[in-house]
Amino acid sequence: MDTWTTLTPAQRDAVLALADAAQAADAVAPLNEEARLLLRGGDALHWLATDADAVVGYATWQPAHATGQLVVDPGHRRRGYGAALWAALAAATEETSVWAFGDLPAARAFAAALGLSPARGLHIMERALTASEAPTPPEGVTLRAFTDADAGAFLAVNAAAFASHPEQGHFSAADLAARQAEAWWDPAGLILAEDAGGVVGFHWTKRHDETTGEVYVLGVHPRAAGRKLGALLLDAGLARLAAGGNTRVILYVDAGNAPAVALYERSGFTIVHTDTLYRP
Repeated sequence: MDTWTTLTPAQRDAVLALADAAQAADAVAPLNEEARLLLRGGDALHWLATDADAVVGYATWQPAHATGQLVVDPGHRRRGYGAALWAALAAATEETSVWAFGDLPAARAFAAALGLSPARGLHIMERALTASEAPTPPEGVTLRAFTDADAGAFLAVNAAAFASHPEQGHFSAADLAARQAEAWWDPAGLILAEDAGGVVGFHWTKRHDETTGEVYVLGVHPRAAGRKLGALLLDAGLARLAAGGNTRVILYVDAGNAPAVALYERSGFTIVHTDTLYRP
């Protein structure tokens, strides 16, 4: 099976159509946002499984995160395409791991057949949104919207807040630019907390549609630990989403990050399902 470092527009469209078909059948997206962005180009490897020139399976590897993603067309499952894609991934990478979004029964059976075990969990949480007043920051702290001049400070705070996080800790200027090019990008949706020392935290919100918003990323610099800025920024972002008409909000958080999970539970979030990373 050939390894691709760059996909043609036709291949990219075929993969997106495949992912949409799988999502319609499984009620969960088989590729995350990062994988979809990397279809356009970037540091990723790609494999395509075909049947009579039709793309019926796809796998990708993201070296920056050392994780893979894999999807097979619902009408072509249980025919060996998934195993072939996994074999291609395993042959090209070390310590291969792959995400199972939603951790569906079929995915668990597939992992078990390959001798894979759960290594990490990612909770998807949600809550209803109602109109609320924007919180008042404590003395010495201001909340404001992101500007282009804040890019360096934002990236520095993100790197410090997520120093040990396998994905967000590697978020770069190129990653920021890629999201700024997306239709959903709104600088006012990236709320910064600033004190006498500069930017100290942020809540990046995202609107999916008229109904659903997202706590896209929330981070606080370690130097501000214990000042409850996480809760302040969370409330500020939720108030903004609600003011814009969103009635539901979701977020993604590492299952092993107990303080963050507790913060969100105190705000009324509940776990909807958990994505699972499998590895040998």
